[in-house]
Amino acid sequence: MSAWEKIAYLRGLIDGQKQADTPEKEKFYGALMETLESLAQGMEDHEKVHLELNDYLEQLDEDVSELEDDFDALLEDDDEDDDDYEEFDEEEYASVTCPECCKDFYYEPAAYEEDEDLLCPHCGKPFKYPEE
Repeated sequence: MSAWEKIAYLRGLIDGQKQADTPEKEKFYGALMETLESLAQGMEDHEKVHLELNDYLEQLDEDVSELEDDFDALLEDDDEDDDDYEEFDEEEYASVTCPECCKDFYYEPAAYEEDEDLLCPHCGKPFKYPEE
């Protein structure tokens, strides 16, 4: 039985039993019924808001799940990219320190001619690479 049905039942009891036989009792029972109706309306309003919030949270949960799936897919793609880095063969590259800025970097000796200068990626100054 809903709150509104219970209030209607109480109103019927009050009216049927002639409980409000004096003006004071009639005023009291009238105020009591108005209060109960106000409470029932408030409960109904809160129930509507609760249902709307529940729908919103369900949608939000679905959206977060989709984002998690997308994020997991990106992480899997990154793992595949990491395999490319594992193919980095350190023997093909050499480490050198720039004589101008004193910063280290790697270069590929096979890509340079013997008389060709290296270009520092940090300061941009050319210099002769060391013979190995």
